[in-house]
Amino acid sequence: MGVNRPMIAKDIMDSFLVTAKPNETVADATRKMKEHNVGSVLIVDEHGRLLGIFTERDLVRIVASNKPLSTKLEEVMTKNNLVTASPDDPLPLIAHKMVEHNIRHIPVVDKEGRIVGIISIRKLLRYILSSYEWP
Repeated sequence: MGVNRPMIAKDIMDSFLVTAKPNETVADATRKMKEHNVGSVLIVDEHGRLLGIFTERDLVRIVASNKPLSTKLEEVMTKNNLVTASPDDPLPLIAHKMVEHNIRHIPVVDKEGRIVGIISIRKLLRYILSSYEWP
């Protein structure tokens, strides 16, 4: 066994990615979220670079404002000030970003901006809880 090192993003990130194109609709993204039992869809370009994210919170905002489900994702996805992680970011930094920005999903991108994974708050909490012994 090697030297014990701190856990980093690539150790716990999900590499199964639910993605959509910017011209797909809110209805399309919502169906994908239900089909794959996830809370977010990553919006990517034709090269796999991250353009934005659409989450359950975005869906609530859209429904509450009576926007149609035919609205294009590019109109409603989170794209400005998009918070991301790199594969080598330590988990405490990722947890800090999630708390600081009040987010529950953090996309993991490589140096070229291509999406390589995602970490949900659920996955992060499972990792934290696994380090404790329970009665």
